Amino acid sequence: MSKERARRRAEREALLEAQRAARARQVAARARRRAVGAALRRPFGALAGSAGRRHRPDSALRRARVRQDGALMAGLLCLNGVLWLFEPSWLLRGAVAVVTVIAWPVLVVLVFDRDR
Repeated sequence: MSKERARRRAEREALLEAQRAARARQVAARARRRAVGAALRRPFGALAGSAGRRHRPDSALRRARVRQDGALMAGLLCLNGVLWLFEPSWLLRGAVAVVTVIAWPVLVVLVFDRDR
């Protein structure tokens, strides 16, 4: 009888050990996926804006700023699109695109009368 109990206990322990090993593999795989994802997102963190931060509560001011920034972006994209259609010079196209990006903060202050 004790040999039978010892055998069953050994089987249970082997089964538990196999389950622990499988769980450890799952946890390790999840950690590797997270590490790879973080490494891939790290170079683009500045572009994503709030990707690394916690979600801030929405407010009327925030919605207004998003709307204003979207309107300014749409206007500048249309302006640059028209320029790209009618101007054959790549130098002028590139220069206007760079000036548009550099002038963004100034345009926000001038057009919407707000500080950055």
